[in-house]
Amino acid sequence: MTSSSFPHEGDRKFEVLFAVQEYRSTSREGPTVEELRQAVGLASRSTVQFHINDLVGDGFLSQIPGKRRSLRSTKKGDLLVQIIRGTG
Repeated sequence: MTSSSFPHEGDRKFEVLFAVQEYRSTSREGPTVEELRQAVGLASRSTVQFHINDLVGDGFLSQIPGKRRSLRSTKKGDLLVQIIRGTG
């Protein structure tokens, strides 16, 4: 990731990551794609799924294939959010 492409608050892909962390902070299970769509304010679930796939591929999120509500932030994702929000 180059400094010019470093994520920031307002970046939709990382808003999905933030939303997963927020949801997991109040629930034992992960959010659904529809819940994330609503939280981030995107128009389509396919766009949310695209961002999820990117975040999983980049190692910021993990999920168990075939298991509902298994989406969670990884340690790498947690660290990135701390850096972006200035809390780490």
